Amino acid sequence: MLRYASTMLAAVTLGIVTIFAQPVHAQTTEKPLVLKGQSTHPASSNFHLIFKLWAETVEKMTAGRLKIETLPAGAIVPPFEVFDATSKNVLDVGMGPFGYILGRNTATIPMSHGPLYGMDGSDYWAWYYDGGGMKLLDEFYRDVLKLNVVGFPIPTDYPQGMGWFKKEINSLADLKGMKYRIYGIGAETYGRLGVSVVTIPGGEIVPAMERGVIEGAEWINCEEDKKLGLHQVAKHYYTPGMHEPVTGGQLMINGDVWKKLTPDLQEIIKVASVYATTQRNFAFNRETAHACQELIKMGVQMHRTPDEILKNFLDEWEKIQTEHAAKNPFYRKVIDSQKAYAEQIVPFKLSWFPPYNFAGEYYWKNKIYLTKK
Repeated sequence: MLRYASTMLAAVTLGIVTIFAQPVHAQTTEKPLVLKGQSTHPASSNFHLIFKLWAETVEKMTAGRLKIETLPAGAIVPPFEVFDATSKNVLDVGMGPFGYILGRNTATIPMSHGPLYGMDGSDYWAWYYDGGGMKLLDEFYRDVLKLNVVGFPIPTDYPQGMGWFKKEINSLADLKGMKYRIYGIGAETYGRLGVSVVTIPGGEIVPAMERGVIEGAEWINCEEDKKLGLHQVAKHYYTPGMHEPVTGGQLMINGDVWKKLTPDLQEIIKVASVYATTQRNFAFNRETAHACQELIKMGVQMHRTPDEILKNFLDEWEKIQTEHAAKNPFYRKVIDSQKAYAEQIVPFKLSWFPPYNFAGEYYWKNKIYLTKK
């Protein structure tokens, strides 16, 4: 148990009593609780860095009472097994995106990524904490996925680019038949549009491009893609994508482990997840801006994705989404909740917020580096 003590000194000056408190440093003889954790991503990825900062923050906030190991992808289990490993307590803690278990239930899509009815990454996070998303997340884990975990949303790496190609892409016709690495709704939608989609983990993308197994690939953005070395195997980079305005990762605690934690530790875990996500995403925008400039200096040509591709993507996705909602009641429940929230937030921001490009282009129009045809 932590013990606290203080000594009180009283001084009388001009008839006024002033109390000074001298705190004695908290001490503990307790052995720290150590939790074993792993993410689905490489150690250098922003997603894993959030995981690491979260653990460091928890340790500081608990004065060392709780320590969490944050191992990268593959250290204990393969990336696609992190959800099950956390549920079964092979891992105490896991970090992974719902897209890695997309085949379990189509509701993983609106719970994690997608067009989101015009919402951006910040709006999506707000939906969780302000629009009812957390209750749906608990229900999803417990009643739908049947996973013994407690989860917290970790939105990051947003927005994402359409990806890397060895040749220029001027229209949807240029994508059709191409072997293109993408995951989640991107794979489903582009597949319906005639693209030969492939889903492989991040660490396998560059080797697959080198061997010609795939001809194009999306990962995240300039910073993360540069870490993978995608600029070494392709020179044409297209952005934005429409498939992931946000990547909705999940921080998971095994349900039995969670129940054994005291209420203060549970609250620290939640609050630290918000802090770590916010801090890393702030830094990540700056790091990504710098990385884009570095890639251009290395000979990468950055193109604005043709509107025709983005429009076709949204048109096809709405058809797919209607089909999913008709077959899956929980899917319908989630998108109804998101639509209700987006209906308030998006028109408000479109009406009230100054357009980002208005003042932005006033000051920096000559600094825009994407080519557009």
